[in-house]
Amino acid sequence: MNKKKIIIVGAGLSGLYLASLLEKEFDVTLLEARERIGGRIYSQDGHDLGPSWIWPHHTNMLGLITSLGLELFRQYDQGYALFDTQNKVEHFTPPPSSPSARVEGSLSKLIEKLSQTLTNTQIILNQELLHVEHQDHAIIVTTQERSYECDYLILTLPPRVCVNLTYNPPLPQALKEKMQTTQTWMGNSAKCVVEFSSSFWRERGLSGFVFSNQGPLSEIHDACTEDKAALFGFVNLHINTDDIKEKVTEQMVRVFGIDPSEIQAIYFVDWKEERFTSVVEDRNSLSSHPSYGIDAEHFDGKLLFSSTEFSYKEGGYLEGALINAKKTAMKILAYKNLYTEDTI
Repeated sequence: MNKKKIIIVGAGLSGLYLASLLEKEFDVTLLEARERIGGRIYSQDGHDLGPSWIWPHHTNMLGLITSLGLELFRQYDQGYALFDTQNKVEHFTPPPSSPSARVEGSLSKLIEKLSQTLTNTQIILNQELLHVEHQDHAIIVTTQERSYECDYLILTLPPRVCVNLTYNPPLPQALKEKMQTTQTWMGNSAKCVVEFSSSFWRERGLSGFVFSNQGPLSEIHDACTEDKAALFGFVNLHINTDDIKEKVTEQMVRVFGIDPSEIQAIYFVDWKEERFTSVVEDRNSLSSHPSYGIDAEHFDGKLLFSSTEFSYKEGGYLEGALINAKKTAMKILAYKNLYTEDTI
C-alpha cells in the first residue's frame, strides 16, 4: 500500500523535527527556500548567529539533544558586568538569572545530526514557495522551480511569511489578520560574534556581559566555544550596519581597552534582511516578549502551520518549535486515523 504524501515547507528545526515524527507513516518531502537547512539556526565557524541558549525547563530540547548524542555546556556568567555609558564604562554585579546552556559545536550540530536521522525524507533546497492550491483530491504546491502534489501540507514558516503566500481557496480573514499581527521571533534582530585571540575578560574577572546605550552592540555576552574566545552581541535596532565591523571594533576598544589586533574575526547576520525569515513589519522594536499561539489550519485540515510562533507554550523559543511540531504531527496522524498514544 502506497503511503500518503506529505510536504513540509521549511527545513529549520520545526520542519526537520516534523519530518522525523512523520516519515514512518508518510512519504515525506521537505522543501527549503534557502541553499542550506537550519532556518534561523545558523552558525559560522562554530559560532551561533541565530538562537544559542537552552534552559533547564526546555525538556523537549534537552531530550532531543540527548537523543542525538550532543553535549551541553553552561553559559559563562561569572564575574562583573559592564555598563557602557556616554561618559564612562561602569562595573556592576548583575542580578542572578536562570542558568542557560549551549550546545557544544553550535546548534548547527543539532540540525546536522537531526537531518542525518531522516531515512525516508527527501530534502530539496532552493525551493521558494509561491502558491498552494487545494484541488479535489490533492494539494498543489508551486515553487519558483516546479510544482508538487501532496495529500497533506505543513508550512513551518513564520506567520507573517505565510501570509505573503497565495492560497486557493484564500485563508480565512480572521486567521490572516492574526498571522499578520504576530511578530516574527528574531525578525528584528541583528547578531554579531567577535572572535579574539584570548578570553581576556575572564582573566579580568568579567563575565562578558555588557549593557550599552552607545552601541552598536546594545547587549553583549560571553560566546566562547571549546577552542575559541568570543563575545556575541545584539546590534542596536537603530544602528546603520553598512560599516558594522568597524563600529564593533571601535566599541570593543572603547569598552575593554584592547588593541584592535586582538580581534581575530567578526561575524554578522542581520535577520531583518533575511526575507525567508522576516518582513518589513518585523523591524519594529519590542518592549516585551510577544504573546504567541495560533490555532491554524486550512483546506479542511489538510494544510497545517507549525513554527515556534504558533506555539502557546514557549512560543519564540526552540522549545516552542518542538512543542508545536509534536502537536501538529499528532493532528496529521489523527486525520489519517493512525494516531495512538505511543506513536510520538
